[in-house]
Amino acid sequence: MAGGTGRARIVILGGGSGGLELASQLAHHGKLDVTLVDRELAHLWKPRLHEFAAGTVSSSLAEMSFYMLGQMRGFRFEQGSVGALDHDRREVVLAPIPGEDGTIAARERRVAYDICVVALGGVVPDFGTSGVREYAVRLDTKADADRFRDRFIATMIEARESGEPAEVMIVGSGATGTELAAHLRRSERGFFDQTKAERRRKLLGITILEAAPEIMPGAEPELRRQLTERLRHLDIKTVTDVNVSRIDLDAVYSKSGERWPCDLAVWAAGLVGNPLLKDLGRFEMDKRGRIVVDATLRSTVDEHVYVMGDAASLTPPGAKQPLPPTAQAASQQADYLTETLPILAKGDPVEPFHYSDKGRLISLGRAGAVGMIGFGAKDDFLIHGHFATAAYNALQRKHQWRVLGHVRGTVAIAADMISPTKGPALKLHGD
Repeated sequence: MAGGTGRARIVILGGGSGGLELASQLAHHGKLDVTLVDRELAHLWKPRLHEFAAGTVSSSLAEMSFYMLGQMRGFRFEQGSVGALDHDRREVVLAPIPGEDGTIAARERRVAYDICVVALGGVVPDFGTSGVREYAVRLDTKADADRFRDRFIATMIEARESGEPAEVMIVGSGATGTELAAHLRRSERGFFDQTKAERRRKLLGITILEAAPEIMPGAEPELRRQLTERLRHLDIKTVTDVNVSRIDLDAVYSKSGERWPCDLAVWAAGLVGNPLLKDLGRFEMDKRGRIVVDATLRSTVDEHVYVMGDAASLTPPGAKQPLPPTAQAASQQADYLTETLPILAKGDPVEPFHYSDKGRLISLGRAGAVGMIGFGAKDDFLIHGHFATAAYNALQRKHQWRVLGHVRGTVAIAADMISPTKGPALKLHGD
């Protein structure tokens, strides 16, 4: 099981949080020939995508070039869109890259592998709801966040000039919806003239619509209570038991006939597997469009293909549902595959993957962060204030260490914290 280098060829599809951590850590061992494939030029840590959308991102390490990281950590980077897997030849087929004039700028390519790891992530589905594609923003990519931010800025400028508050409607009260709402409230201050009278004006109305009876379904009651209080403190309205039927240019409608006027609509209702997965190869799929894997993250139909993160459907022993599509799960799977792929490349057996739920953390801008952490349901406890904010920031720092290595990561993070270019994309005032 080796290519021309005499080392096993590992090809990782997708440079999200888990895929990039795996590529960086595997390549650093120096015993494998590692290739990372992604259609984008740079890595973005998706848990902070809402900050790009709101214009409050404050780290120059939030985006990192795949080419730079490949040279630094020792993996090869292939930019391109994945077309399919050729199971028989063990090759990844990369689609041609079109030129601006309609010609082909780069022809179809094939990347050979001994082991392929699918880490293509997930997307927010529209569930067939009318108007979502045409009028709402879904935060799946950096391009989505940039598009929303441009529209948000224009809308806020108009609100400042007209004196009529802009209305943003967010469908879905999960982490993305609640965090985006809080950071938009922070961004609002960037559009005020800095006088006390001006700051008392309201330029932005924010409403979160949730289909379930309570916000953030599945969250612990105490965490939900803290979130509700902080959202109320930020003057963010929450409405539950709302089944959205359609979205128009200027309003969101429910099945019961209610209408919520809005200038911007955000669709943040759930997560399913990337649509690419269903046509990628001959895999067993679950009802949410994810590839079914066994206890070692190996696909159930091809022993040479492993799947991780939001692309994987893994139901732990005794559980009724697959693992949640979170960065926490993807990171733990990256650590597991970092240890086991070198063993698998030699043909030796490995222990199964075990997931440990460390809880969840929610960043709410100037209202701080809240979360539940622990090592099991009985040990979970609520954290908030400075400790929760530090814990939330530490999640990204840990990711950066895994990607950059401890020495480079420590230096880069320290430089990032004192950099004169560090700051939000919008000129905001105060904390």
